Amino acid sequence: MPIASTPYTVATLAPAVNNRLEETTPPVFWDEQHEVYSALIEAINDLTLLVGRPVQSVQVPLSLQPNSVWQAVPRGIFLITDIYGPQSLLRKTTLHGLDYVQASWGADWENDTDPAGPDRWAPIGLTLFAVHPAPTAAQIVNINAIPYPATDGWPYTGTEGVPFQDEFFEALEEYAAHYCRIKEGGVELQESMSLYASYLKAAQRMSSIQDRQDPLIFSPAWGGASGLNSATQR
Repeated sequence: MPIASTPYTVATLAPAVNNRLEETTPPVFWDEQHEVYSALIEAINDLTLLVGRPVQSVQVPLSLQPNSVWQAVPRGIFLITDIYGPQSLLRKTTLHGLDYVQASWGADWENDTDPAGPDRWAPIGLTLFAVHPAPTAAQIVNINAIPYPATDGWPYTGTEGVPFQDEFFEALEEYAAHYCRIKEGGVELQESMSLYASYLKAAQRMSSIQDRQDPLIFSPAWGGASGLNSATQR
């Protein structure tokens, strides 16, 4: 499901979060821009990670650092899916494959360089990826990637869009209120765990709904009707 334009912004949801925190708008104990907005952005990112939707793919150029197999994932990019070199698509592998399934390289592959640039790449967590062999000069590649749903621009302005249907706003507000109450600790934090549990339940329900819609969206019937899976017992 692509990220659609929405009239709702982070600032739209902030008053409801303030109310859950028993605060006014703007709040007194919390800083709305630096804490409440940040909590809502974190909620959007977390729900996207849990449910896997909405998803938008972008293609952006990236300059590889020379003489190093270790490269940083650009800010704002959640996940790299493919990397295109100057000549062809780089083959995707894994760190385990580079370390233990050597083909034309050895265990010291981290030191390999080539003026023509890399032939393969491997993801490493959410902030790094490896290329092999390393280019000897700066080289531009194109990456297909999934960006974070909100622009990476802290402190947030409140104009960031909320890419979910309004029936899931309550879940985002619950997560944000729990996130803020971590600051208080103690009894307040313990009581907010019920908000987090409610948020996780909503995320589970959202996943179930989207999974039932996917056979209609991603159908091999080229526009023909595809039936839904039988309902699971609740």
